[in-house]
Amino acid sequence: LSEVVGCRSEGEKVFAEIPVRYNALIQRVAENALDAPSVMLNMPYGDSWFMPSAGSYAVRLIEDAGGDYIYKKNTGNASTPVDMEEAYLLASAADLWLNVGMASTLGEVKAACPKFADTRCFRNGYVYNNNARTNAAGGNDYFESGVVHPELVLRDLIKIFHPELVEEDFVYYKRLK
Repeated sequence: LSEVVGCRSEGEKVFAEIPVRYNALIQRVAENALDAPSVMLNMPYGDSWFMPSAGSYAVRLIEDAGGDYIYKKNTGNASTPVDMEEAYLLASAADLWLNVGMASTLGEVKAACPKFADTRCFRNGYVYNNNARTNAAGGNDYFESGVVHPELVLRDLIKIFHPELVEEDFVYYKRLK
């Protein structure tokens, strides 16, 4: 937008600080995090569970935040479907479960995936979704402003994985109850 209205230098100044903040957060994790919790992603779509590529932006954020993505088989450039049995085994081994579709409560996750309610991450309440900022029409700010604020998404993930490293409140994520 700054380019269109003839304010390129002002726009560059605004965005110049984003990588500085992002890299400072990575450094905080590198210097202080002792472990890397394993992370399951997503919910089923139809009869399949789509797992992102290990090289995707979502996995990069998880790794930068000090997490360990649970599905390393997919080294391609797109998400790959896994059957429900494999998804269950992955979720059973995970410490945390993120990005659970439109669910806002653990009850909604359980209704969508009843069998998964006995996984450790679900039983322990370590299920988080990126829908903390949705509007009445269902719009989700994670997909609107999160793309230009990866440092805020990263900070949320660090707060999930290593809560002792982040004082600020969540912006895009929330822990489901």
